[in-house]
Amino acid sequence: MVIQETLRLYPPSPTLAREVLTDMKIGEIHVPKGVNLWTMVATLHTDTDIWGPDALKFKPERFEKGIAGACKNHYSYLPFGFGQRVCVGQNLAMVELKILMALILSNFSFDLSPKYVHSPVMRMIIEPKDGVNLLIKQL
Repeated sequence: MVIQETLRLYPPSPTLAREVLTDMKIGEIHVPKGVNLWTMVATLHTDTDIWGPDALKFKPERFEKGIAGACKNHYSYLPFGFGQRVCVGQNLAMVELKILMALILSNFSFDLSPKYVHSPVMRMIIEPKDGVNLLIKQL
């Protein structure tokens, strides 16, 4: 749940681009073939209409019932993309992340430094503007 919530608030890629293959209509908007549509994943993941009034809060328990139970439309959660073009490395990344987290957390404790200022920025990926200052202690 913590990993899913972290990926919701800080997706690996802040945007997702797709080319329209045939003329289509999205709501009342006509979108011609060949247009590139960009989805702002970070914005979608914090939309209060989809995730509720606490969408900007870090709340891992929202994933207690899986992705479908976390938001109004499970297609609104796309840290690795969706459909046929979902990231091929998604499953490997998740397994590696869980193993790495287990190894690190079983050997070290972490606290945020009093000097840390939360300031995420959207570049190629979402990253902390000034880095993350941590106090690390070996267990």
